[in-house]
Amino acid sequence: MKKNIVRIVGFLLILSIVILKLNDVVAFKYTDGVTQMEYFYELPKDTVDVLVLGSSHAFVDVNPEILYDEYGLAAYDLCGSMQPMWNTYYYMKEALKYQTPKLIVLDVYRLVEAFPYSKESKIVKNTYGMRFSHNKYESIKASLSEEDKGDLLLHMVEFPSYHSRYVDLTAEDFDRSLVVDESYKGAHPVTEVAPMERPELAHVTETIEIEPKTMEYFEKILSLANEKDIPVFLINAPYIMTEDDKKVFNTLEEYLAAQTKYDNVFYVDFNRMYDEMQIDFAADFADPNHLNVNGLGKFNHALGACIKENYELPDRRGDAAFVSYE
Repeated sequence: MKKNIVRIVGFLLILSIVILKLNDVVAFKYTDGVTQMEYFYELPKDTVDVLVLGSSHAFVDVNPEILYDEYGLAAYDLCGSMQPMWNTYYYMKEALKYQTPKLIVLDVYRLVEAFPYSKESKIVKNTYGMRFSHNKYESIKASLSEEDKGDLLLHMVEFPSYHSRYVDLTAEDFDRSLVVDESYKGAHPVTEVAPMERPELAHVTETIEIEPKTMEYFEKILSLANEKDIPVFLINAPYIMTEDDKKVFNTLEEYLAAQTKYDNVFYVDFNRMYDEMQIDFAADFADPNHLNVNGLGKFNHALGACIKENYELPDRRGDAAFVSYE
């Protein structure tokens, strides 16, 4: 009887290991939302001084390597493609379980979010990198419409979403080091060059209401940071802004000017600094929403200088604990 129990337990253990390995192989490995969170979990404790949150505007444009090389800042891009504020909030909550950042940099682009729920592809890229946790559950729940709430558990276990990927497997699925290297800090720079026309929006002074759920979670982010006594640096990375976008950010500026709850929030719209940064619209953009590697140095030089001017953060260059930033 005991031998049979041992055999059964042994079989179940082996089966579990095989299933976990299979799950790891076929799981999505998107570098625009999934790997950012997966690799965050592997960071040594207290090695992130600057936690960068937001959408692709953040993980494409904010480059931790440049910030470290030029200013000694230890930053990590914990972001996701088209990430709505509710997913950003739960990314932040999850991150604070593992790191104690001295500054949060939040790109505010997704305040333009017009819908209170997410498409499946957006849910995948903004929750599937999270460990099984209450934060993941709440993040998925917040992403689903009422009629799609029945899919919550399917997204929690993930496997039903990618079980058929076995027909598309590549070498990267079996060797994670082929996806990103060990120095990965969440960034996803792009090399394409797409000439753009400089937006001229000084005449746009109107405001437009920010979608209520988006605003609710934006305030939750500010409140959580205030509770943890972490300053928040709100940024708007350079992109080809539309008139409607400008109206949203006019609303944001009015909100920030009128609010009295948070004294640790600072905002810079880098779209007002094109000339100061010497942005070349013929060479520095990959597409209307993102800088390319030509523009990254200019923006990150300005971003790093702004951080160093306004916040007292340690220079980690030469510190053995931060060697992975080298």
